Amino acid sequence: MKFFQDFRFGFMAPFQGIRFLFQHASLLRLALIPLLLNLLLFIALGSLLYAKFGYFLSLIITRPEQWYWLILYYVVALLAMLLILVIGTFILCLIGNIIAAPFHEWMCEKTKEILVGKNIPSSLPLWQETKRILSIQCKKLLLLLVLEIFILLLVLIPGIGAFLSGGLTLILLAFQFLDFPLGTDRLALSSQFKNFLTHPLAWLGFGCGLSLMLAIPLANIAVLPSGVIGASLLYYQHLT
Repeated sequence: MKFFQDFRFGFMAPFQGIRFLFQHASLLRLALIPLLLNLLLFIALGSLLYAKFGYFLSLIITRPEQWYWLILYYVVALLAMLLILVIGTFILCLIGNIIAAPFHEWMCEKTKEILVGKNIPSSLPLWQETKRILSIQCKKLLLLLVLEIFILLLVLIPGIGAFLSGGLTLILLAFQFLDFPLGTDRLALSSQFKNFLTHPLAWLGFGCGLSLMLAIPLANIAVLPSGVIGASLLYYQHLT
C-alpha cells in the first residue's frame, strides 16, 4: 500500500505544481522565463520529430513489402515513437533545466520558504550565485549524458531492453527536477541515492507524471516551472 501511495504522490506532484504556481504570484513571476523557454523548446522538439521521425524509424526497421508483416511494422513503429518521445522528453527537460537553472533554484528556494518557513539566503553576489548554479548543472549534464548512453545500450537487450531503458529514463527525468530541492538542502550524492532507494516508486511516479504532462497540449508548456515546484512539494511534503 505504501508503494502505491508513493507512486501516486509522485505522479500527481507535477500537476500539483501547476496549481501551486498560479496560487503564488511571486513564483509565477520567476516562472515567466522558464515558461517561455519551454514553449520554444517544445516547438523545436515537435518540429524535429515531425520532420525526422521517418528517418529515425528507418534506423530501426524498414517498411516491409509483404502486407502480412505490416502489423509487426506498425507495432515496432509505435514502440519506437514512444521511446523517442521519452528520450526527447529527457533531452528537452535537460537542456531547459541547464539554461534556466538559476530561475529554477530560486523558485525551489521560494517554494521551500512558503512550505517550511524562512529560507537562509545565499551570501554570494548574484553573479557568483548564478555561476555556481550553472557550474553544478553542467556537471549534472555530463553525468546524465553518460547514464543516458548506458540506458540506450540497454535497448539492445532482447525482450526487456526497451522496458528497462524507458523506466530508467523516467527516473533520470525525475532526478533532473528533484535535484533542485535535494541540492537546496545540500544533500550529498550518497544521501540523494539513499532517498531514491527509500522511495523508488515516488521517483518513478514523478517521472511518469512529467512525461504525461509533456504529452498534454498547453500543460506541457508549464512543465519546467511546475516540475521544479512539484519536485519541491514532493520532497518537502513526502520524501523528507
